[in-house]
Amino acid sequence: MKVPKIPDWVSALSLNQAVHSVLEDVDQIMSVIPGVHLIQFRNCTVLLPIRVKVQLQDSTVKNLFFLLKAQHGSDLQAMVMNQLKMFQREQQVYHNVLPKFEALYKEVGKEVSFGPRAFKLDYNIGVQYVLLEDLKSKHYKNVERQDGFNKLCLKQVLKKLAQFHAASVVCVEKHGAFSKLLANGVYTKANQSILQDLNDPETFLSQLRRWRLGDHFHKRFVEKEKDLVDGLLKLHATDSNEFNVLNHCDCWVNNVMFKFDDTGHVEDTVLLDFQLVKYGSPALDLYYTILSSAEKDVKLAQFDNMVQYYFYHLLENLRALKFQGSLPQLQHIRDALNKNGLAAYVVVTRALPITMMNQFEDEVNERYASKMKCAMFTSRKYIQAMKDILPWMEERSLLN
Repeated sequence: MKVPKIPDWVSALSLNQAVHSVLEDVDQIMSVIPGVHLIQFRNCTVLLPIRVKVQLQDSTVKNLFFLLKAQHGSDLQAMVMNQLKMFQREQQVYHNVLPKFEALYKEVGKEVSFGPRAFKLDYNIGVQYVLLEDLKSKHYKNVERQDGFNKLCLKQVLKKLAQFHAASVVCVEKHGAFSKLLANGVYTKANQSILQDLNDPETFLSQLRRWRLGDHFHKRFVEKEKDLVDGLLKLHATDSNEFNVLNHCDCWVNNVMFKFDDTGHVEDTVLLDFQLVKYGSPALDLYYTILSSAEKDVKLAQFDNMVQYYFYHLLENLRALKFQGSLPQLQHIRDALNKNGLAAYVVVTRALPITMMNQFEDEVNERYASKMKCAMFTSRKYIQAMKDILPWMEERSLLN
């Protein structure tokens, strides 16, 4: 596979504002060193680590570490990213929403952080981007994607989502509704044709028939896929009469980092990649996180217990933030999960196969993407998982 070209803007990065917002006693910036040998090309984005060598006023030298996430890819990929406003959404979350959420907790005497701190470059580099502190330099790391979240890690993720969701509820109460960009997410009428292309079911359906359980579900899924995008538009149309939160909508194993102590205990958990946030039922995040990324023995057997654990922390945080409205009940969350079975279907047919691949590199050209898309659905691990998941979903009437 051809390696993508290093972007031209890499050689002309200026981070004076970012450095001075981190350190007050800067004497001079000695060097800005892009980690070109560590650059990662992902689905329509490039991740570039940057080290900045700084001399302080007492003549000591300090290294600061940043991560630049920028738009990258073909003109078609750039068009899709721009149409879906993914970087604009993420910029709003990092620069406006997360600071508000963290301030709400600070007002009640709690220190809560949700993601890496965000900054701005000194000059326009000609593409959409977000500039973040590099949490790897602070010893944060992902768990192995194929392993998924074990029970202890999953609890920490659900606890963080509960904090995020509770803050979003209180933020609306105090500051009013989120912008349309954040409230509506990507599932809007304006994006219907792109969503149709992105959700092409042909490869999945053709592989489904080859599974031992496939014939039992194939005809129903063919019918479901015909109207899938219309169904998703209805699913994501927010019902103001229900309990709603700002959902992350992409909270899978790759988008969570943990800081572990020497004994393996989780000291802190942070969320990454806020390009798909959406205001709506918390069922969206619960299905996405648990079904896409919980390890095998937790995903189904512990599903209801994990929902209950999330709900306990949701209430705890709503009370801590002095929410004035009516508190949700556990049954409200369960009803929302029953009502939003299509969200579960999308997770297990779109996100889950990616998490279960032996080796996965996000698409950097159409030919490679096509090859990987086929491999996703032929993975033995994925097929075996679906033999358990589909009957579980059918028993809960989530496939109706």
